[in-house]
Amino acid sequence: MLFFPLPFLTAFFLIFVIMQLARFIGRGLDWVVMLTVVGFALQSVLLGVSWGIQDMPKMPLISLAIALPPLTWLSLNELAGRTGRFSRPVIFGAIAVLLAITNGAFLLGIEDIVDTMSILVYLLFGGHLIWSGMNLDLDWMASRPLQSLIPTQRAYMVAGTILLLSAGVDVMVALDIRLNDSQISPALVGYSNLTFLLALIVVFFTRHDGPAPAPRPQPTTPQAQSLSPEDETSAESILAKLDQEMETNHLYRNENLSLNEIARKIRVPARQVSSAVNTLRAMNVPKYVNTFRIRDACRILEETDMPVTEVIFAVGFTTKSNFNREFQRVTGLNPSAWRSRACTTSEPRSGSDTVRVQETASET
Repeated sequence: MLFFPLPFLTAFFLIFVIMQLARFIGRGLDWVVMLTVVGFALQSVLLGVSWGIQDMPKMPLISLAIALPPLTWLSLNELAGRTGRFSRPVIFGAIAVLLAITNGAFLLGIEDIVDTMSILVYLLFGGHLIWSGMNLDLDWMASRPLQSLIPTQRAYMVAGTILLLSAGVDVMVALDIRLNDSQISPALVGYSNLTFLLALIVVFFTRHDGPAPAPRPQPTTPQAQSLSPEDETSAESILAKLDQEMETNHLYRNENLSLNEIARKIRVPARQVSSAVNTLRAMNVPKYVNTFRIRDACRILEETDMPVTEVIFAVGFTTKSNFNREFQRVTGLNPSAWRSRACTTSEPRSGSDTVRVQETASET
C-alpha cells in the first residue's frame, strides 16, 4: 500500500506550472491551455485518491482519461498557432462523442470498450504529437507563453511521449486487473506518475538556447502602438534591415529559418526583431516571413510552369499543408486558382498583385 500516493507529487508540480502560466492570463494565454493543465492536475489527484487511499467513482477518471489527450493536442497547436478556424469545434465535438461512448459503455458494464477507447485515444494523439514535433514547420515561439517554460519542439515530443507511455501503462493495468485482481496496479500507477514527474522536472528546468521570451502580444494595428520617437526610429531601422535582407538575399527561402537565425543575420537581438515586426507590421515574425514566401510563390506561379509541389520548397516552406494555409490567408485563393486567374488575363500581375499580397497580409 502506498502511504503517500505518488500521483500527488505530480499534482503539486502541475499546480506550480499552473501558477507560472497564470501570469499570462489576459496577455495571450488561451483558456484551453489552462483547462488542460488543470485537467492533468485533477487527474493526478483523483488517481492518488483512487489507487492510494480509497476507492471512488470511476466515471470522473474515465472522462478525464478520454478528454485529456485531445485537449493536449489542441492546446499545443493553439500555442504554436497551427489550429484553423474549425479545429476547436471539431476537437470539442470529438470529445463529446468519445465521452458519450465510453461513459455509456461503462454504465452498461462493457469495460473492454472503455479500456480500448482510452488506449486508442492516447496512442492516436500521442503519435500525432510526436510526428508533428518531428516533421511540421512549427511557428516560432519567441513571443508565446509556452516558450517561457519549454521550447515548442520539445513540448510536442514530451507531450506525445507521455501520452504513448500512458497508453502502455493503461494496457498493463487493464491486464493486471483481469489476470491478477489488481495486485500491482497501484504500484504501476504510482511509479509511472513518479517517472512522468521526474521527466517533466528535467524538461522544464533544463536550460535551453534562445532569447528570453516575451508575452504574446494582442493583435493590434501599427497605429495603435504608442512608441516614443526613439523607439519608433529604432523599430523602423530594424525593419528596414530585415526588409532588405528578405528582398536582396531572399532570406525567407531558407526552410530552416528561425527567429534566432534572422537576429544573427541582421545583428539585432531577437526580441527587438520580434517587437519591430509586431509593432510596425501588426503580425508575428513567421507570418511576416511567410508573406515574402507567398509573394515569391505568386510570381513563380504566374511566370513559370513549375509544379506547385516544387514551388512549395522553392520559396522556403517544408509542408504542403502549411503552404496552402498561408497562401489562402494571404491571397484569398488556393495556388491553382491563382495560377488559373493569372493565365486568363493578359495584364501583368506580378507587380500590382504582389503589393496587394503584402497589404492583405498586413491587414490579417
